[in-house]
Amino acid sequence: MFLSRTPGRAFRLLFLPGRRRRLRAWLRHRRALRMLALAEEDMRLGRCAARTRPVYLVLDPGPVCNLRCRFCPTGNGEGALVREFLAPETFARLAKNLPLDTLCEANLFNWGEPLLNPHLNGYIRFFADLGIQTVVHANFSARDYDDAWLEALVRSGLHRFVASVDGASQETYGAYRVGGDFDRVLRNLSGLVRARGRLGMTTPQVRYKMILNRVNQHEVETARRLAESAGAEFELQEVFGMPEAFRDEWLSDSARERGGTGLVSAVDAGGHAPVPTECRQMWDTVVVNANGDMHVCCQVHRPGCAVGNLLRDPFEEVWNGEKMRALRGFVLNGGPAPGFENFCASCAFLCHAYRRAQGEPAGPRAT
Repeated sequence: MFLSRTPGRAFRLLFLPGRRRRLRAWLRHRRALRMLALAEEDMRLGRCAARTRPVYLVLDPGPVCNLRCRFCPTGNGEGALVREFLAPETFARLAKNLPLDTLCEANLFNWGEPLLNPHLNGYIRFFADLGIQTVVHANFSARDYDDAWLEALVRSGLHRFVASVDGASQETYGAYRVGGDFDRVLRNLSGLVRARGRLGMTTPQVRYKMILNRVNQHEVETARRLAESAGAEFELQEVFGMPEAFRDEWLSDSARERGGTGLVSAVDAGGHAPVPTECRQMWDTVVVNANGDMHVCCQVHRPGCAVGNLLRDPFEEVWNGEKMRALRGFVLNGGPAPGFENFCASCAFLCHAYRRAQGEPAGPRAT
């Protein structure tokens, strides 16, 4: 795609504005496809010591947020992660220990509002210059962002920006995104699209994401139209593994029809039939908190579940260390949960869940 049959021309093309970065991204994508195929083979063969290195990075700019979202441990106060921003000095130390040679995507968000970190654009630029695509999900509701701020975000090299909107009105949006301002999010979305246009750029991709629930399910088409009017792509996402206490109030009708209420955790499975695992993060993703703690997946919000710390431990020693191997084996094969503190044994997402057999009583479900 980016290569020319004329060597001299190909050499010159590398140094056109943006061309070298796109070539690096293309080469990384090719390498990532090989890694992902190898990861699938490792899972199929039940290998607990991964032959792969991660192609995806989740690096949290800080578990700090302006909202109080209903199921989020940061928002509802249940999260125990240290509430501090990722500092430039910490980022520089982590970067030296990350598997940068195999990464193709860096997700700069997790348990907080990434836009609150004043150094975010610099982190985006670091990865973009290496040809690593960057992704940011944000609530976009902390404040009204001016043109200069939005243009700086566009210039940072960000590949994809996703605003978590979850509704088409303040009433439905605010039911989950407690403390958020729906109209402000729309203004910021429109402003980001206009900033991208003024600069003559095609990135970042801008998306309006709606997580479907019982409260907002009647507003899907309205939300789709609002996204279009803002110039954003529309993304609809369904959620499973919802805490049982909230299912009657929040689980969408379509999720119920798909069996979203019939999941139980591995530790309570008993004679239930296993659902094939969809958990691949321990084979293709590295997840790092702002304090350097490395986790097995993006759902972990308890510091005691860290499998290592990349400010202290060499990445390779953690990636195929004793804890990672034990948790990969548990996810693949079930059986007793590992004896150390971990998140996998109580995971409510299809990492290791079980579905009731036909006609079986309800029994316990994941929390």
